[in-house]
Amino acid sequence: MKGATASQVRPARRSGRSWLLRAGLVLALAGMVQVGGAGPASAHAVGGGPTASNYRTSVRGIEPAIPGVSVRVVDGGNQLELTNRGSQEVTLLGYENEPYLRVGPSGVFENEHSPSTFSNRSTTALKQIPAEFSADAQPDWRRISSQPVAVFHDHRAHWSGADPAAVQRDRGKRQVVTPNWQVPIKVGDKTSILSGSIEWVPGPSPWPWAAVAVALAALVLLISRSGWQARALAGVTALAVVTDAVHAFGVWTGSTAPILTRLYGSATSFAGWVIAAIAIQRLLAGKLEAGRTFMLLAAIFLALAGAAPDVPALARSQLPSGLDPMLTRAAISATLGLGAGMLLAALLGRQLGTGRLAPAGATAAAKRPRPAGAKPPPGSAAANRQRGSSAGGSKKRSRKSGGR
Repeated sequence: MKGATASQVRPARRSGRSWLLRAGLVLALAGMVQVGGAGPASAHAVGGGPTASNYRTSVRGIEPAIPGVSVRVVDGGNQLELTNRGSQEVTLLGYENEPYLRVGPSGVFENEHSPSTFSNRSTTALKQIPAEFSADAQPDWRRISSQPVAVFHDHRAHWSGADPAAVQRDRGKRQVVTPNWQVPIKVGDKTSILSGSIEWVPGPSPWPWAAVAVALAALVLLISRSGWQARALAGVTALAVVTDAVHAFGVWTGSTAPILTRLYGSATSFAGWVIAAIAIQRLLAGKLEAGRTFMLLAAIFLALAGAAPDVPALARSQLPSGLDPMLTRAAISATLGLGAGMLLAALLGRQLGTGRLAPAGATAAAKRPRPAGAKPPPGSAAANRQRGSSAGGSKKRSRKSGGR
């Protein structure tokens, strides 16, 4: 067996160094996304902030009814939205029956001294309340909205903490865990009661969605070995952008957060779309190394930063999304699978046989017959065979000359 020539060893070394650089890039950017992406994730309607769960909050109504006042559940049961279209201002009472929120024609006002104001900043009930938040203190009202609509978290209408014993005994059974939560609302000297219930609704099995993700990743790796890999990988990248955009649309339509908060929360998706567009352009132009690098970056933003934090939603029944739960899970699963396949195809490109991505149309051009007498392109298989036959003929002639 002949030893490898220097020209064969150098590309192998470059391939190894390229793979290590890309692997290091993945680890570095994944760490940066996790550390620096805490803000955007908290604004994500699925996977952070308002999180997916198996607890469904329902509103029964207000008794006695208050003209012009309505309440609905938003953000997948994480918050309540009270709208007051009436002429009278209403006051929501906190956990110690202290004035907490005022909602009326002048907007929404929050009592800065209410213990509920501090406690509701977290989705889990806080045990330690600072001394400056006291139910006995004189209310200090701060206007937080000019609209007569208050969106607030209330621990009385949201289950947090460990699952109740009945749920732990039978997680597959739908059951009521809080039959009658209540929030007092005052109108003048009269008090009405906003009430509802909390129900445990088992989520679907995550395994079919996991299988979809794995199948899509395997499909991406399979087509990355084909002769038309440049266009195929460009199409995969475009499809990943579409599935992530569907997911992001559900986030936007299902969130009650301000526009700027939602923009900040979707920053990683926006960055992933831009990088993916650059990757598609490079791949279609036949610029292999640049195409792989940008495809790798797009996969990190779309799959690791966008879809991976939302994996728990695949097994939850209550999703804070404006889209159908089935469509939301499909978008998460597809983005994760396509992104994982893109990442692996970029890292293992040479090993998968994608080391010579050609520009679009190059494959067809290579198949066209050459005119008689035309030399084959340098580096092609025909040129290598011609060079080898020429070298073999020269050696034979040398041996014959030496034998005379």
